Amino acid sequence: MRKPASSIQKGNALELRVRDLFESEISEDRFWAKKDNCRVFWKKGYHSKDRQDDIVFDVSIEIYLPGAKEYSSVVLIECKNYTHPVPVDDVEEFFTKVQQVAAANAKAVVVASSAFQSGARTFAKSKGIGLMRYFDAKDFKWELRRSPSAGARSTPADEIFHVEAGLSNQDFRSLSFDLYLQSPSRATNSLWDFFEDLVLESGLHTQQVRRIANPRSKLSNQVPFREKDELETQSIEVLANLGYVGGEIDLQELCARETKRSGLLVETNILPSESDKAAPVLGRIEFDPLAIKVYSSDTPNRGRDRFTLAHELAHYFLNHGRYLIKESCDDSDFQLQRSSTLDSSDVARMEYQANYFAASILMPRMYMLEDFRQLLRTLEIPDKGFGPLFVDDQPCNLQNFDLVTGRLMQKYGVSRTAVKIRLESLGLLRDVRGQSALRSIQNVLGAG
Repeated sequence: MRKPASSIQKGNALELRVRDLFESEISEDRFWAKKDNCRVFWKKGYHSKDRQDDIVFDVSIEIYLPGAKEYSSVVLIECKNYTHPVPVDDVEEFFTKVQQVAAANAKAVVVASSAFQSGARTFAKSKGIGLMRYFDAKDFKWELRRSPSAGARSTPADEIFHVEAGLSNQDFRSLSFDLYLQSPSRATNSLWDFFEDLVLESGLHTQQVRRIANPRSKLSNQVPFREKDELETQSIEVLANLGYVGGEIDLQELCARETKRSGLLVETNILPSESDKAAPVLGRIEFDPLAIKVYSSDTPNRGRDRFTLAHELAHYFLNHGRYLIKESCDDSDFQLQRSSTLDSSDVARMEYQANYFAASILMPRMYMLEDFRQLLRTLEIPDKGFGPLFVDDQPCNLQNFDLVTGRLMQKYGVSRTAVKIRLESLGLLRDVRGQSALRSIQNVLGAG
């Protein structure tokens, strides 16, 4: 029975996205195997002795030893653009097709736009079949110019349950990874690990693998690491060009200047769409065309809105458009205290840099230091050896903390949380609230 034209077009769309992904990674020599040892095909036929005819596969990747005319290993890929989970029957049928053409040196992979039934996952693992669930990047918080999974290192153990959910749960929503993968030996978001597992199971010897495999250093970050001082210096340049002389920075004037200079479109107080209400978004930047949007909220918060705008402006000033197509942020992304070295992924680096740069624009270091020291002198808050500003659960220290942060909030037009984190990042605040109670509980448990 012939498939309807609409069904064929839908299937072809996924096949071409998968082919283009592999072609891009291989041509840039970022794939697990070296580009000179790989060839990618769409709709290529492979001879079946049983049928005495070719079986056409959606996508195939042939891997060659240096100088060889025949491939040493081939990955045969079937694409399923479904709106329902892939059943075990589909995986079994595809495995039979692969067995007919190149049983010894072929590896089967099923790519789907949907989840996989548990039986399909179990059968795939028993037969060494790879499974890939593909997510369209249009719904991501971070849409990168490069496949996030293609650049991902090995998936941390505490993240495996997310991968399992992405493979098994039809309603799962991915925020950043385009691929959720099950290799013959593990679940992962790393395309590198996935193909390493597949090819190693295809029967190649260790020496052969060494001749075709790229070094893992090919997974190096696209986004460079930037020191705090470098971010501070760049923020000073932005403020100097604006003629900043202290206090609350005029973000509207900054936006107007950049609109004139680069065509940046900035819109604020936008009503969120129904989809954005379901997953609250505070701000968004798109680089093609260049635009920033800040959304309104049921609970207005001027300090939060200003930080949201500064965060998106930071992506713009830091030229993150080289790596991003678009980005959206919510409250969970505003973590200035997170070190960019804790998670070396490109997304983590960009978010850390944007947060630190935003804080540096809203609360410039030189002015912040001077205002902070002046406040301590005016309020007669002494340094008792615990740091310039120390806060624990004692009423006197809580009062000092509220006074200092409240004055700085008012002067710079930011939230108390932003002031607190900025002071901590500058080494001016030590916050140990709640630790005395925790120690008491630990002492009681220890005594028991």
